[in-house]
Amino acid sequence: MPEVFPNWHPAIVHFPIALTVTATLLLLAGRLSPGNRQLTVSGRLLPLAALSALLAVALGWQAYSTVEHDAAGHLVMLRHRNWAMSATFALVALAVWDSLRQRAGKEIGATLLPALLILSGCLGVTGWLGGEMVYRHGIGVSAAAFASPAVPPPAAPAAVPETRPAAPRGEHVHRDGQRHRH
Repeated sequence: MPEVFPNWHPAIVHFPIALTVTATLLLLAGRLSPGNRQLTVSGRLLPLAALSALLAVALGWQAYSTVEHDAAGHLVMLRHRNWAMSATFALVALAVWDSLRQRAGKEIGATLLPALLILSGCLGVTGWLGGEMVYRHGIGVSAAAFASPAVPPPAAPAAVPETRPAAPRGEHVHRDGQRHRH
């Protein structure tokens, strides 16, 4: 498993995203059907989302410090980290604020739904940047885990190898002797 998952950040990061988006959708559904009070208790998911986000940030920091990357990937990694830290801070603040509201027995205010919609968008951007790191830059992916085992080349014929003249700069020659440029 370490060959496939060089770190645990990708496995944990889906929890804060899913919990926050679920809380947002439940609150939105509760706003659209005000008679159904059970839909508006979605704020109870926010503390769990915040805790899972803190764990994801801790594991992301570990990954940030250990995965191999190039300069272009590093820029995406910095943007991903900055978005993740900001979104996590906002999620924790929102979860604490909503928990205090629930303890005081107050109704859900008008600002919670817009804040959760914005936060869900921020988490979407953070996830998109994480996907860019993996799928565009190959950061955190161990190529050795997906490589097929080395197959020995077939035995070469005993004939004398033919010599080909060197190709001009920018061209290359295929086995059939055809030259071309890309």
